[in-house]
Amino acid sequence: MRGDFHIHTKYSDGRLSVAEVLALTNELDFFSITDHDCLTGSLEAAKLTNKAIIGVELSTEHLTESIHILGYFPDLSGLKVLNQKLEIQRKHRFERAFKIRDLLKAHFGFEMNMDFVTTVDSVTRGTIATEIVRQGFPYTREYIFKYMIGRGCPAYIPSTKLKTAEGIKLIHQFGGLAILAHPTLLVKVNARAIIAMGVDGLEAVYSKNQIGHQEMFIQMAQEYGLLITAGSDFHFPDDQKHGSVGSVSLEGAHLNEFLEKLKKGNK
Repeated sequence: MRGDFHIHTKYSDGRLSVAEVLALTNELDFFSITDHDCLTGSLEAAKLTNKAIIGVELSTEHLTESIHILGYFPDLSGLKVLNQKLEIQRKHRFERAFKIRDLLKAHFGFEMNMDFVTTVDSVTRGTIATEIVRQGFPYTREYIFKYMIGRGCPAYIPSTKLKTAEGIKLIHQFGGLAILAHPTLLVKVNARAIIAMGVDGLEAVYSKNQIGHQEMFIQMAQEYGLLITAGSDFHFPDDQKHGSVGSVSLEGAHLNEFLEKLKKGNK
């Protein structure tokens, strides 16, 4: 059996609908849609197939670094309330998009049409980069992130004020498992500092791991008695920044341990 537990849809910064993503999961036994601060796509998938694990990618911050925490839930209990709490995050993302538009105009001399913000549940920098290209401005996604909206760039604004420990607590409050997403991408913060906050596992198997990192994070998870998960971080086909659905997967004992723990949840 195989599972890919980190997939995005058009509800945040992916480009495919839930149905289109489902069409790509034929080789998987389990998967999770984990849109940014948004449960809509994941709940939709759970209604369509029993292969779908309800999930979310929660945006948090620790020591000024963006820390993403994946949350997985055993059932629907309380998730309506959780989604209402996540609405605060999504509102901040909505307001941030207009501030980024203003900064892009001030620093780069072009103004985006913002109608697109009404078509997604959660507006991310990826959503904005896609729209800059789609609206015909002469920049690539790589250039946009490197010089315009990436950390330290003129039009960069953080996505959240939610502290990482608070995010982990929020996921646990609603019976979920909290997993540190893509620890290979951490720059200033050490994964052990996040482990100390009470996460349940590490996304040790990741589509863009640096050399040797998969083994290192598996060993780290085992050292602390944590779960190991796997995620492609799929956003759209032929995306050079992320993986394809099922390009990495959780299998064997690690998968069985994750599924067993998920059944029990954190209630």
